[in-house]
Amino acid sequence: MKALVTGAAGFIGRQLLGALAERAEIDEIRATDQSPLGFEHPKVRFSAGNIASPQFARALVTADIDAVFHLAALVSGGAEQNFELGTRVNLDATRDLMEACRLAGRRPKFLFASTIAVYGGELPDPVTDDTRAEPRLSYGAQKLACEVLLNDYTRRGFLDARTLRLPAVLVRPGAANTALSGWASALVREPLAGRDYLCPVREDARQPCMSVRCAAAAFLHALQLPADALGWDRSVLLNAVSASAGEMWEAARTRAAGRVSFRPDPMVQAVMDAVPRSTRSVRAERLGFRHNAGIEEIVAEYQA
Repeated sequence: MKALVTGAAGFIGRQLLGALAERAEIDEIRATDQSPLGFEHPKVRFSAGNIASPQFARALVTADIDAVFHLAALVSGGAEQNFELGTRVNLDATRDLMEACRLAGRRPKFLFASTIAVYGGELPDPVTDDTRAEPRLSYGAQKLACEVLLNDYTRRGFLDARTLRLPAVLVRPGAANTALSGWASALVREPLAGRDYLCPVREDARQPCMSVRCAAAAFLHALQLPADALGWDRSVLLNAVSASAGEMWEAARTRAAGRVSFRPDPMVQAVMDAVPRSTRSVRAERLGFRHNAGIEEIVAEYQA
């Protein structure tokens, strides 16, 4: 099996590459990103490029590709700040990849990283399989548009989509990306590194989250699912740990040299007040997707 991974130098991408390289059925992995990969393996072939370039995106999918893992994105804060770039990266580039799959004629599996940002407004707690997707961020709107297109491309037999609606994935090492939920990684990462951190949300601000290892495992599980298990709607809401900012800090406090204080930023807090606080998916459970046991497990994985 030959697989393509976009956004391969990213947080989830690097974890997924390592997991794919260990799979005996994977013969070759074509990885792409704008940044250096920082990962070497005999199965991996890397090509640097901008996924927002239609020519580059369409050239990535050739007739011998069996599976596309599309992780590349301009996440929430970046897509809000730059609508045009967000549309090019999150919507147009995804459609370019879909078209490349259609024209190649191979009907590859298309594993798409969507987001719980497809939900917004007055939400139930928890968000469930029956909750209507009504995004309040451009990022969520762009991802939801891709979900609709992927369902139709699957219906037409051009590809075989498996879409995962991901929660916040923790704990991101190093510099933060533009995700508006990036405070959650920083709240754990910074004090464990001996640095004080000023958290921009209230202690009771709550969101669903999972570890990066669990996220990569979800993509591998989706790859193995039989097509008829998913039915017409190829999008799966994943179960996740629901943790507040205060609970995240408590999980990290015992080994932290730095301190955390809370000073809500009105813009960040408003976003957190309008996104899911927890998820409950009977469908994901039935399909065999696992989730972390708790926030302590996520913090322990990062420390390890």
